[in-house]
Amino acid sequence: MIYFMLDKNGKQGHPTTKFKFVSKQLRDGTAKIVSRTKDTITIQLLNKEFHDEDTVDSEFRLGLDPGYKHIGFSVFKIFKDNIIKLFCGEVETRTPDITKNLTERKMYRRKRRYNRRKNVLRKYSKVKFRHPIWKNRTKHKFQPTHTHLINTHLNLVNWLKKHIPINKIHIEYSKFDIHKIINPSVYSFWYQRGPQFAFENVKSYIRSRDDYICQACKSRCLDNNHVHHIIPRSNGGTDKPNNLILVCTTCHDKIHNRLIKSPAITRQYKDSSVLNSCMKELYNILSNKYIIQDTIGSIVKSIRLHSNIIKTHANDASIIAFCDSLELQDIQDYNYIDLNNTITVNQYRRHDRSWVKRLEDRKYYITDMITGKAKTLAWNRNKSSTQTKDSLTDLRKHSNINIKVKPGGPVYKRSNTQRRFKPGDLINWNGIIDVCKGWASTQCKVILENHGYVRQSECSVIRNNSGLVFV
Repeated sequence: MIYFMLDKNGKQGHPTTKFKFVSKQLRDGTAKIVSRTKDTITIQLLNKEFHDEDTVDSEFRLGLDPGYKHIGFSVFKIFKDNIIKLFCGEVETRTPDITKNLTERKMYRRKRRYNRRKNVLRKYSKVKFRHPIWKNRTKHKFQPTHTHLINTHLNLVNWLKKHIPINKIHIEYSKFDIHKIINPSVYSFWYQRGPQFAFENVKSYIRSRDDYICQACKSRCLDNNHVHHIIPRSNGGTDKPNNLILVCTTCHDKIHNRLIKSPAITRQYKDSSVLNSCMKELYNILSNKYIIQDTIGSIVKSIRLHSNIIKTHANDASIIAFCDSLELQDIQDYNYIDLNNTITVNQYRRHDRSWVKRLEDRKYYITDMITGKAKTLAWNRNKSSTQTKDSLTDLRKHSNINIKVKPGGPVYKRSNTQRRFKPGDLINWNGIIDVCKGWASTQCKVILENHGYVRQSECSVIRNNSGLVFV
């Protein structure tokens, strides 16, 4: 457990691990808890004031390992001849969800506009032009995925700066050569001549690469073939050749009907490409606010292999904190102390913009004359493509009994002011700190990430969802 300290004026102090000192201050009423997570507590001393001339001159250094899905960080305190590792951890971002949400929004918007044009054409025999209502077609420097990734890194640094007086940041400046990763022997002008050189399009290249052989059944298909996405576009797949294979028409239908699995999953380089685009902007923003030192991944990798350190983002961040652009800094004369504090950070969506919670099916039921309970016999008039239960049409084929109807329709979500527990909130459940995953209000239950359904009366909100949740 690590304690972040504030004086009576809210000025930052050096973090501490002295449990007895903090407990005494809380018992005497000279301190109060401002905020807390599972592994950290922010304490404000009510009768003390921090002065720079009385504080030990120390350097607080942050090692940052940027990433697309995971961000590693490690914080060190350096003073005199001591290096103290205060804590380290990883951030699990929700960057891959951005593209998925935008694709889903695009689908609903396209369907909504199609229905409108169809209705207008039916009523007026022509489609009327509508001028745009919102003037929001401004050009942005980055795509939403890039902007979200940059802001996630900056929010992490800002949270750490809010609790610790960070003096310097060491960051790994990631530069991935995708072409060289795919073909290590590439050089000179061959960078302009990739694997698709001299082909008409991507499909012709895939057909030539797979030699018109179905990758599922291994049969030759010269005419009846399809270029299939291994990872669908709706799940974040790309149109690059490493995500495309050639399959025959029969196997293509079986894959989409989930009768067989897609033959292979190849490596995707979307995360590396997005990180390449964001690194320069991220480095420039941080260099304007902090003293920053960059290093490269090959130096970090060689040090990790030489020291037999397990590959994790937190361990890489610990190595990055003492690397420069040339090599590992000389730290042999320092005493190294590891406090073994690990912080897990998850990212949650702060605002749920969907108004409809779910769509309930239309139910056909009968009432038991003895027990008085309702028994549902059919759902919806006709069976949908995903429905496995009987519909009214299926029920009429077997019997012609009198049944009652409960209409279906949309169930709307409560507004944020009416929702006591929201996903991403930090919950205290009988002394156990966990993150809220959902709230079943009709059951008086709260759904926690690690403990499942618990009683609502036993839970209290420690901190509302702030995007980055320090568990």
